Amino acid sequence: MGLTKKLAEFVYNTSVHDIPQDVIEKSKYTILDWFGSILGGINEDASRVIIEYAKEFTGKGQATIIGTDIKTDLEHAALANGVISHALDFDDYHGKTVIHGSAACLPAILAIAEDKRSCGTDILTAFVLAIDISIRLGLGLTNSHYERGWHSTSTAGAFGATAGAAKLLMLDTDTIINAFGICATQASGIRQVFGTMSKPFNAGKASMNGVISAKLAEKGFTSSDDIFEGKLGFFQVFTDNPDIDGVLNRLGSTYFISDLSFKPYPTCA
Repeated sequence: MGLTKKLAEFVYNTSVHDIPQDVIEKSKYTILDWFGSILGGINEDASRVIIEYAKEFTGKGQATIIGTDIKTDLEHAALANGVISHALDFDDYHGKTVIHGSAACLPAILAIAEDKRSCGTDILTAFVLAIDISIRLGLGLTNSHYERGWHSTSTAGAFGATAGAAKLLMLDTDTIINAFGICATQASGIRQVFGTMSKPFNAGKASMNGVISAKLAEKGFTSSDDIFEGKLGFFQVFTDNPDIDGVLNRLGSTYFISDLSFKPYPTCA
């Protein structure tokens, strides 16, 4: 079985009952920390601009831009909330991969959850899986990915957003495989933009891509079924020395949300 299918099956098969209670508790604290980051960042210049942009897509009114009374479509709510939550650089991060997991994943999950009226247990499960997929792929990309200039929060993070959205949409394994493929062909985000509004945009775009990928797959849109391990797949294109074993190491027994760090002050670690 290929890597893409193994990760898709992991997302599909894992329930809240498979996740240790301490991991669930960490996910709750992580969500609270993220809410602090997004509310703290609401008045930043990047936030002001992205809110004005997202207001142009309020027709459907599916999901809320947090900290405002504005509701827009799923994709632009995820985009805006991702940008705002990363605007201060106060949000959580994973030390080894330098991935800001919540900013990339949680806006997609919350947008889908608001629209579907998902329960808290389902949200926590989707969030744990989203962070796990992001960090595992970040580990598989190794340091060469980041050193090339890619922003791992945006590239690997988008797959986490896709996984979380797919879980809440209750997509089956084959559909999740397609969602991962759709996500991979949108992969982007480079470090040259650090120090500008486009750094938090990378996080928001990762979340937006997750929503788009899961929703398109849900409707039958197709993509490669070996997007991670294929000859011209994600790992071959985006890194010099992929570590596939690192992606799968202790899959389903170790959840990387436990390794996320909270910041005592806003800075890019």
